[in-house]
Amino acid sequence: LLIRLFGPRWRREPRRNIAGALDTLAMPALAKSSSLPGIMMLGTNMPKGIDGSFARKPSLTFRLGHGAVDLMPGPRPSAETMRLAEQLRSPGWRQKAFREDNRPKSATKLEEVVPKNMLHPRVAPAWLKHDKQVLRFYGFFQEHVTDRADENCRYRQVLFMYYMEDGTLSMTEPKVENSGIPQGMFLKRHRVPRPDGNGFVGPDDFRCGGEVSLYGRTYHVTGCDRFTRWFFEQNGIDIGEDEPSVQDRWQTNYKFQKTVERGGLPVTGQAMDAKTYTKFISGQPPADQKFQQFLLNDRKVL
Repeated sequence: LLIRLFGPRWRREPRRNIAGALDTLAMPALAKSSSLPGIMMLGTNMPKGIDGSFARKPSLTFRLGHGAVDLMPGPRPSAETMRLAEQLRSPGWRQKAFREDNRPKSATKLEEVVPKNMLHPRVAPAWLKHDKQVLRFYGFFQEHVTDRADENCRYRQVLFMYYMEDGTLSMTEPKVENSGIPQGMFLKRHRVPRPDGNGFVGPDDFRCGGEVSLYGRTYHVTGCDRFTRWFFEQNGIDIGEDEPSVQDRWQTNYKFQKTVERGGLPVTGQAMDAKTYTKFISGQPPADQKFQQFLLNDRKVL
């Protein structure tokens, strides 16, 4: 029996094989295999029903004289399913089904076409009715100057921006080159309270030619833009006429200096005489009088 089980190796190693065989025979029998060859073949054979091809069985076949045959038939289609399948065979089945539809034809409502988040209420709130609408006013305030000898006061131009969607107000000052004054945003956007404490500043507080007080400082309103004037006229409110912008001594001198730097002023007679005198001193020949007369009187006819 041992020679039949272990083969030729039994004769070459008799002592070791005898001990191993005795130990193996002494072990209790397993439930799935009662023989030693069955134990030795564990893990070497594939499970039953799997051939390793991973092929899927076809569900359709063809028989002579019968046609296609379903090898895995499912539940039979209902009469409604057969009716719909027959209806889909005609090209104009949509129009035909719409004409045969017996449901009541209701009028299309606005809520069915426009999404809910895009509908406007009948009475629109201020944040929706006046969205992105701004009233713009022009004005100035007077500032006292003590450290300069050429001026004792200064007019600083400001721009009022009133946002009608939330009732906030902001104020900016146009930047002037080399003014030495921090300019730009003068008042951040927020709801400004009135000096008397009764509510907040609104469009009724601004009039052209009037004054408005914000945080203890008085501003003079000189004008507004076209949209602001149209808005007041549509509501039947007289906003007043625009006033010319005032300029202090510093602004007048500043504009005059910029005009001189750009060469916007004509040359004076004293400067022309100085140029002629310089030419004589340097030895340059005098200009031809006839040629100058020709240039001055060109295209002039009596």
